[in-house]
Amino acid sequence: MRKKWISPVLLAVMLSITMAFPALAAGPGQTEDPIPEEVTQEQWNRLNDQTIEFDELGDLVRYFNPTMKNAEVSYSTAVDDYQYVYDKMRRQIKDLQDNADEIKESGAINTPGGADQYLALNIGIGTLKVKAKMGKKILDYMNRSDSSARADIDKGIKTFTYYADQTMIGYNSALVSRSMVEKVVELSNAAYEAQKLSAGLGLATEADILSAQKDLLSAQGSLLKINSTIDNLSSSLCLMTGYSADTSPAIGGLPQLTDEMISALNLEEDTQKAVSNNYDVISERHISSGKTTTGMKNKDDYVSEAEQNIIVTMQAYYQEILQSKTAYEAANTAFQKATLEKEKADRSYNLKMLSKIQYLQAQMAYLKAQGEKESAYNTFYQAYNTYQWAVDGIILDSAK
Repeated sequence: MRKKWISPVLLAVMLSITMAFPALAAGPGQTEDPIPEEVTQEQWNRLNDQTIEFDELGDLVRYFNPTMKNAEVSYSTAVDDYQYVYDKMRRQIKDLQDNADEIKESGAINTPGGADQYLALNIGIGTLKVKAKMGKKILDYMNRSDSSARADIDKGIKTFTYYADQTMIGYNSALVSRSMVEKVVELSNAAYEAQKLSAGLGLATEADILSAQKDLLSAQGSLLKINSTIDNLSSSLCLMTGYSADTSPAIGGLPQLTDEMISALNLEEDTQKAVSNNYDVISERHISSGKTTTGMKNKDDYVSEAEQNIIVTMQAYYQEILQSKTAYEAANTAFQKATLEKEKADRSYNLKMLSKIQYLQAQMAYLKAQGEKESAYNTFYQAYNTYQWAVDGIILDSAK
């Protein structure tokens, strides 16, 4: 496919994904901005609390992300500026018309000087009317929801929200990993203490102690890494949703998928929507063909290629949903079995039939099954979420 032009708005979006966000706007809970017309008081209160919920991400990006908020402000300012210029030209036209009418009504038009002045006024009126007509067309276009600049902002919001979705999914996955790593640390520490105790009884060597200590340090290092990952993901999510660096909002879990939601998917219909909504396809359709035979053929080829890529991608996304659903169901079954085993271990430990290490190992097996189930669900939800974004027109290289 041909190289596409990137608008300033989208360029700002893509740069802001990897660069630090400037503190250009007040975030949730810190803004005195009026409530947007399309938002209820209840919704606004929810957006301004100290909890980030998955279903709020789109609105948080729209109303609080610094880049997108400033893009909206800049666009509104540009519209206001065009409106001011247009209104000024209308007033000038009226003033010139009044002067021309006055010359005509006074009879001065019959004098050489008056006739020249009347002609000059009408030329000026005609010129201003042409400019005013062009200005009105620009205003009407800018106020349209499907204008190119408005479409750029809309795509920017969707792109940021897509990345916010992915970040929140990653955050929840990291939390799952941390629970398991914490249990590994606990188990490694218990093993280390047991080896030191055994060494005191002459049942373990110095090498056994060092080996256990090495395992403990490795587990602690893994915990530090996963905590760092969680902190980074949390910070990124806060930045994308407009929360300031000195706030620590709670981050909610992922929505629950149901069998009805999956069975409601229609690959054929969803693919048609994905093709119609896709920004790359829309861009290809709007690129000039140069009105030449070769240009028109190339344009048709580019559009056809873009559409075919989406069709193939949608098929792959759909299969990923089905496969991840199957994997999640298998992990859920394994977790149910592990739950029964844990309950058995709980009873045995209470009856002093298991050592602490054996009990920790039983807990570890349970947490492993739980982690695999939750991880499988996160993968399942990510596949579903990516598919839905594709339907809405957003297919990114990182998602393929």
